[in-house]
Amino acid sequence: MLWQIRICDPSGETRIFPLKGAVTLGRSETSNIMLRDPTAPKEAAYIFPNSLINNVPGALPKIASPLSPFWLKTAPEAPPCVLGDIAVRDCHVPAGLPVALGETRFTIEPVFSEAALPSQPPQVRHWLTRSEEGRQILWLTKKAAPTPLSIYLAGETGTGKEVLAHLIHAWSERASGPFVPLHCGALPLSLAESELFGHVKGAFTGAVNHRPGALMQAHNGTLFLDEIGDLPLDIQVKLLRFLENGEIRPVGADRPSRADVRILCATHHPLQKLVEEGRFRRDLYYRLASITIEIPSLRSRPEDVEMLAQRFATELQRSISPKAMLRLQAHAWPGNVRELRHAIERASGMAGPFAPILNEEAFAFLLTPQNIGKTPELELGVPVLTLQEMERVLLLKSLRLARGNRAQAAKILGVARSTLFEMLKRHKIKGPKSNDFEMEELAKIA
Repeated sequence: MLWQIRICDPSGETRIFPLKGAVTLGRSETSNIMLRDPTAPKEAAYIFPNSLINNVPGALPKIASPLSPFWLKTAPEAPPCVLGDIAVRDCHVPAGLPVALGETRFTIEPVFSEAALPSQPPQVRHWLTRSEEGRQILWLTKKAAPTPLSIYLAGETGTGKEVLAHLIHAWSERASGPFVPLHCGALPLSLAESELFGHVKGAFTGAVNHRPGALMQAHNGTLFLDEIGDLPLDIQVKLLRFLENGEIRPVGADRPSRADVRILCATHHPLQKLVEEGRFRRDLYYRLASITIEIPSLRSRPEDVEMLAQRFATELQRSISPKAMLRLQAHAWPGNVRELRHAIERASGMAGPFAPILNEEAFAFLLTPQNIGKTPELELGVPVLTLQEMERVLLLKSLRLARGNRAQAAKILGVARSTLFEMLKRHKIKGPKSNDFEMEELAKIA
């Protein structure tokens, strides 16, 4: 991944420099990046990639992570820089977190070239990502789109399955044809067959006109069956017959019709599990899942949480404070992108018109029991915890999210570093010094 540093001079001018190795910030001619700050010393600070940390005199080895791509060390004669609201002399610099060096502000951020992500058609809503997992999903989607194969989009609710379905249609040879979405979970059992296959006039009470079903409406185009796991078994048989020979028999019709339709389907319940439970036909599953695209959850893509949250806030003419962003990245987001958008909208609405910056208090509602996840090692969802056990879970979770960085862990918890050290001492937590230690400690609690 490529990185860049964005510098905001005291004059208000913004400059961007690529970061390809170690750099020096200061006012001397030997500095790689000249600071236009009269209060800055000739040699103010040094920035090193994580891979070079062990070769830096006086720097301690740290755990490298996507959230902390670079290590910053101030010069001995320079005043400490301010990371968030903490004065530091040497530390990891999390991506996107503002750093103050005298009157100069800068951030380190990833660079995504045009070749990093496939270009998405302008006429459809884009599936947004900055993560490597998201990049792989987009390229797999674009590669699968031109094929005639049926595609199964698997993933939790709110991960953007319908957005990807629209992209598949737009990238396919059927882009000029119709795109017809049908939510199978919202179909009444008595009308499911009619909605999918259509009906003729007089087929049942209330059928006063001939009506084409979703399959015929999607002729020469794409039919997206959302929550297909909710289709009744008898309808599954008829859908399988259509996939075998392309024939549609509307309710009450004497003769079948034919349609040329590409099927996309999605469900937040794994279809394999429904097959094992006997709630979904195995032969239909194999026909629908010619290509399976597994969409990762938002909590596994913390860099996407930051990017999406900032985008949603900008749409509402707001910004998000660094502490609030850390809180958002710590949340499990069981509702994924849909829940994140709702959270930003709620925080913005409740903050009032005169609060352009959303701070951590604006997202206090995320800490209510209704918004706690069910994963013991991530959240407080462990049954019947004592207060002491809950505090220990929070400590370990914050350290895991901060990759062992105590200052970041204190920010996530919303406490001072001295308070965090007291809590660590009380619970006899000396690390985590490695991912193995984290998992061992979390396993003891779970």
